[in-house]
Amino acid sequence: MAEVFLNRFHIVKPKNCISQSDLLSWIISSHQYAESQLKPIDQIDSHLIEKLFRRYSVNPSQISQRYLECDDIISKNFQENVIYRINSDQKSGSDITNRAHFFSHRAMSAFRQFYPLNENKERPDHIIHVTCTGYISPSAAQKMVVLKEWGHSTDITHAYHMGCYASMPAVRIAQGLVISESVQNSNYGVDIVHTEMCGLHMNPLAQTPEQMIVQTLFADGHIKYSASTKKEKPGKNLKILAQLEKIIPDSEQDMSWISTPWGMEMNLSRDVPSKIKMVIEDFSKKLCSKAKLNLNELENSIFAIHPGGPKIIDSVQEILTLKEQQITESRKILFERGNMSSATLPHVWSEILDHEYSVGTKVISFAFGPGLTLFGSVFEIC
Repeated sequence: MAEVFLNRFHIVKPKNCISQSDLLSWIISSHQYAESQLKPIDQIDSHLIEKLFRRYSVNPSQISQRYLECDDIISKNFQENVIYRINSDQKSGSDITNRAHFFSHRAMSAFRQFYPLNENKERPDHIIHVTCTGYISPSAAQKMVVLKEWGHSTDITHAYHMGCYASMPAVRIAQGLVISESVQNSNYGVDIVHTEMCGLHMNPLAQTPEQMIVQTLFADGHIKYSASTKKEKPGKNLKILAQLEKIIPDSEQDMSWISTPWGMEMNLSRDVPSKIKMVIEDFSKKLCSKAKLNLNELENSIFAIHPGGPKIIDSVQEILTLKEQQITESRKILFERGNMSSATLPHVWSEILDHEYSVGTKVISFAFGPGLTLFGSVFEIC
């Protein structure tokens, strides 16, 4: 069976970078303004809103900044904003249709940067477009193929609505395509493209503790990488060794991602870290057994943990007794970028390759999403 490698990581940063402290101030103001549009008897006191956000939000010591596409985050003129235009008729901001059209426009901008029209870069045989934060057909991937006149030679697969763990099912799809197609075409290559805009889906009328965490955790992120049988220069490739997926029993209520009239609503239970702790050790043993890793290799491996939040990284580190240097990149991406849903783990992989670890180092990845789904992969730097 052909060996498949991930490489050629390319990050496109979203339009706006804002500090966590400034963004928290903006979010508090948006909630206070939305409440002011309610009848006085239904309003929550503005001082209480700020007090609760200061208590439950993700601290700037854990996330320093986030990137977001929407310009509204630098404007407190809520009557004139685009997505977060708040008034008595739309107290939660624009509806899901407007948010979807905004997503489509900005996703297309990201694709144009990944595939510049004035450059004749190598054409991918297949593009897998991954997102859970916006869906319009034709997609940005389809529009890009038309613009590049690849319509008869580049196929498209949409890997949508899987949430934070979607990068690894996308890698599984890409690996299967490369293995099957390389029988006849040894140069067959797949591009995986993530365009995530979690910042489009905040609700200024949602003030539960879990929503305060969600709105101060998630961010936007775009990244492209390739899967093929071809290697780049040594140390810049991840060879796929094994993958494993599990749905944790009695956990379907702990995480969800649902379409609503105003946008996409994330529900995230505070029980998620504890339920992951209950199964992660046994899951890790099965994953490493599948990859034929011995104990010594495990102790010297790098761990790419999807940073669903600081507590999730801490939980995995505690149960698997990982050294801090084994999870450096996971913490770094969370601190510098926040949780970019499916785009987060590929950012961690890119960061690991930039670190220039020794060839042969194993990279063990974990991601978590609705289900609760636990997905693991083992790669080798080569």
